[in-house]
Amino acid sequence: SALGAEIRKLIPSTANKSRFCCPLDEALVECTLAPNKDSQDGSGNLIAFSLAPYGIYPKTGRSKIGQMMTAPLEKFFACMASASGLNISLIKRRGDNGHHVVESAFKAFSRALRNLIDGTSIDSEVDNHDGVGNMASMWGIKSQSYKEGIDLDRSGKSSRATKETSIDVELKLDGGASGIVINSGINSLNDFYTKLAQEAKISLSVKCKGDTWVDDHHTSEDVSIAIGKVLNTSLGTKAGLNRMWCAVATVGEANVEVTMDLSNRPCITHNLSLSSCG
Repeated sequence: SALGAEIRKLIPSTANKSRFCCPLDEALVECTLAPNKDSQDGSGNLIAFSLAPYGIYPKTGRSKIGQMMTAPLEKFFACMASASGLNISLIKRRGDNGHHVVESAFKAFSRALRNLIDGTSIDSEVDNHDGVGNMASMWGIKSQSYKEGIDLDRSGKSSRATKETSIDVELKLDGGASGIVINSGINSLNDFYTKLAQEAKISLSVKCKGDTWVDDHHTSEDVSIAIGKVLNTSLGTKAGLNRMWCAVATVGEANVEVTMDLSNRPCITHNLSLSSCG
């Protein structure tokens, strides 16, 4: 309750709503925060809390992680909500390791809280990187942060040859000033990386000669490996980066949300299902 009371002091009167999804290895917890403007006494509520079971080992989940009991966590966030005046929702989207689930929950809460204070929610309908608002002023193409990133002159290039493919890739984090040229030999792959580079505002050159007469997957795999490596080279030590973020995009009838963490954890988890596609 004491922590919640201090958090209340940080929430600006203009705060509306904030949501953040935090990846932690295989775990993913979504946190939504909003001031409870309907409350008569200024208290908030724990709207949703679905973190249990805490992992799948044992099958019933963990009752204790290290020296911390898991049962009081719901009460902790309920007291936090009441004292802070925030409506809080914490929903586990996935997670097999209890430690990761709990860590993801606290990180999701902290990032959602920071975004609520800064006014940079990922769900803002009026704020974007190119337009106006807090998101644009803090992280947009006219922001000081963006300009300082361009001034770092970060880039990477690679030449890769295997029995199946021969690839040259060059990537520059220069705001797209050097242009985009993708010649992979696969039209859909060309379109994918062209759109990716455009949205990321990076310059990207890809030239590939692959055994597409055998199969597309050698070219797709090797081009993606090469681009990933030069991106990693371009980012350097990653010091000072806003390493974790979520983004939502809609194209036609497709609505996709991506949560990315530029950590060094060698893990990718996805729950995409194309079984219903005709």
